[in-house]
Amino acid sequence: MENYNELSIKTWEPNSLIYEYDTASFNAYYIIEGGVDIFTPRGLKLNSIGPSEIFGEASLLLDKKRSVTARAGKSGVKTQLVPKTYITDLQKGSPILAALLRNVQLRLVDSNEQSTRYAKDIEKLIKLAKEQNEVSKAVTETLTTIQKRLENDFFSNY
Repeated sequence: MENYNELSIKTWEPNSLIYEYDTASFNAYYIIEGGVDIFTPRGLKLNSIGPSEIFGEASLLLDKKRSVTARAGKSGVKTQLVPKTYITDLQKGSPILAALLRNVQLRLVDSNEQSTRYAKDIEKLIKLAKEQNEVSKAVTETLTTIQKRLENDFFSNY
């Protein structure tokens, strides 16, 4: 196993984009200071993570593109870059650990996909509710206009 005692450090300013959904991945990130917000492709916030946590590992473990978007938190973030080779060396050294990590990551990906589906459903319901409200408002305005016409045309004030 290679010597990874001196992994690179990288920092991001508050709210800066770290990586986007559906992009290639080369590193995971271990948070030293600050925090990171994780979002679905449609912008639904899934999680906020902080010091001593890792993110970006799922795509490395599953050899896939990024399944979420990561942004630095409100106070920015300082991370230690964890290259793919580091993770693959860990997996080679312990097949049981590799299987465990893969299983956990598949569950995380599934959970993220479910959250995305729910967010889409909620967006559709909100759109329908707004459209329904607009239709109801238009019907009410039309009925009010008809009522006024009726009053003017058929009722006299004397």
